[in-house]
Amino acid sequence: MINNKSLTQVQFAHLIPHAGSMMLIDQVDSWSNKQIHCTTQSHLASNNPLRLNNSLSVIHLIEYGAQSMAIHGGLLSGKSSPGFLAAVRGAHFHIDTLDSLTGSLHIVALAELKIENGAVYSFSITDNQGTLLLDARATVIHTQP
Repeated sequence: MINNKSLTQVQFAHLIPHAGSMMLIDQVDSWSNKQIHCTTQSHLASNNPLRLNNSLSVIHLIEYGAQSMAIHGGLLSGKSSPGFLAAVRGAHFHIDTLDSLTGSLHIVALAELKIENGAVYSFSITDNQGTLLLDARATVIHTQP
C-alpha cells in the first residue's frame, strides 16, 4: 500500500541522523514498504553545506539518495537507525554539475533487500522535466539495532 500523504521535513526530521542545513530532503511525496519518493530544492541554496567554491558537484547526488534511503528506513521502523553508506555501485551520472539546475530534484529509492542490520536500495534522481540525473545502487549498514 502506498502512503500518498506528503510529509514535511519537520515531520521526518527525527528519523534521520542529520540536522540543520545538512538535512537535504525537503519533502516526502509518497512511500510504501518498498519505496519512497522525495522532493527537494536544497541544492539551490547558497548555504548548502556541500558547496565548495560556490559549486555543487554531481557526486553529492549520492548523499541525496542516501538521505532518502534513511528517511524510508526510519518511516518503516519508526525510529532513526544510525549507520553508514557501505557501498555505492553502478552509479551513472548523467550531468556534470548541479549548478545549472533551477528546479526541484525528485528522488525515488527502492528497497531491494532489507536485513536486520542494513539494506540495499536502488535509487534514481531526476529534475523537474523528468531528465535522469543519477541512477545507482547503495548498501547501508546500521551501527545500532
